[in-house]
Amino acid sequence: MRKPLTIGVLVVLLSAACGFVAGFWWAERDTLPPLEKVVVQEAELEFVARLDTGATVSSINAQEIAVIGGGEKPSRDDAGKMASFILVNHDGEQRQVTAKIEEVRGIRTADCRELRYHVYLTVHYRGKAYRVLTNLNDRSRSGEKLLLGRNWLRFGFAVDPGKEAGI
Repeated sequence: MRKPLTIGVLVVLLSAACGFVAGFWWAERDTLPPLEKVVVQEAELEFVARLDTGATVSSINAQEIAVIGGGEKPSRDDAGKMASFILVNHDGEQRQVTAKIEEVRGIRTADCRELRYHVYLTVHYRGKAYRVLTNLNDRSRSGEKLLLGRNWLRFGFAVDPGKEAGI
């Protein structure tokens, strides 16, 4: 008489199957260098983006942010309202953009914690368009004016820090 499979054997088999699927998925990812050129459709501007595996959400250099019907400072009540702002790229080129505020989230930085507006922007890369939730932030003092975080990388990209920059 045979003994039924034990729970332990079943767990090992399921773990092996999950590992196989995850490995296959990872192998299908496009491995990119840490810096890539992209175009933000709403502004028709090219940005040199830092691909940031440490950032959950993407972030872009936005100046003169004004919420239509909102107050001076970000408030969670601003979600659903329209925001007008100026996007500025690495060359100093700038364009006025208006977008719907999808969320107002608390962001933790090395210096502080603050509320930021989040809007959807369309990032064009290698002939494809990706709709990405992006927080609006004054990045004028930062080297990179656009960070593409894990919410963009999930479209099938991985980052190899040792890979030659694509810019």
